[in-house]
Amino acid sequence: MFLKLDRKNNKTGFSFLELLIVLVIIGILAAVAIPQLDHYKQLRHDRESKDNLERLYQACEKFWENDINTQCSLIIAKEAANGYVQSTNVVVKIPLGRETKTDFQAMAKHSSSDKTYTIDEKGSVR
Repeated sequence: MFLKLDRKNNKTGFSFLELLIVLVIIGILAAVAIPQLDHYKQLRHDRESKDNLERLYQACEKFWENDINTQCSLIIAKEAANGYVQSTNVVVKIPLGRETKTDFQAMAKHSSSDKTYTIDEKGSVR
């Protein structure tokens, strides 16, 4: 950029056009960056849902060590011995009849996401 020198008053500074060009460049960069930030926020929300399901499954695995035929509910998984801590923005559900080791299923959805994830009896998240 060029500095304009006013020899009479001995002042220097940027011209209006130079400042306008800088603002346009900043605006273009912001227009490109904002959609990318939204995409990364969505990925973070989805990862949080998946992490909740994996932690729930690990807590139920710990509970099932004694008997694989017992039912592992959210209440049981949250007991201190099993160690599951649910994130505040994620809703996790275990459907009725799907609480045992051989037929386990749970679903999780982040409040800021449209996607619902499911974990099965093998620990596979989809």
